[in-house]
Amino acid sequence: MKTSHLPRHQIIKSLMAPHTENVADVSINLWAQMATQVISIVGDDGFNSLYARSIFLSRSTFPWLAPSPLAPQTDHRFAGLKMSFEEQTPAQASEANSLLLITFIRVMEGRNEQK
Repeated sequence: MKTSHLPRHQIIKSLMAPHTENVADVSINLWAQMATQVISIVGDDGFNSLYARSIFLSRSTFPWLAPSPLAPQTDHRFAGLKMSFEEQTPAQASEANSLLLITFIRVMEGRNEQK
C-alpha cells in the first residue's frame, strides 16, 4: 500500500488497525521509533517539549492521559503513557494514541490547534 498520498490520520490509523489486543505495546513501540528519529534532529529537550505539549493538548479530549514528566528518564520515557493506555479499552487507547500522534506532528509543524 502506497501511503505517501494518504492523510496522516489515515496512515496512523492503518498502523494501529491490525493491533487490537496489544494496543499499549504497539503504541509505545511507535512512539519509541519516532522519538529516536526526532531526537536525532532536535535533541532530548526538544522532543520532550514537543511531547509534553502534545500530551497537554490531547488531554482536553482524553483527560485520562498521564501528564508528561518534566524530566523523563530515557529508558522509561513512555511509562506513564503505556499505563494510561493499559487502563483503557483497546479502542479508546487506539483512538487516543492516534490523536496524540497527529497532535505531535501538528505541534512539530507549529500548528497547535486541535481538529
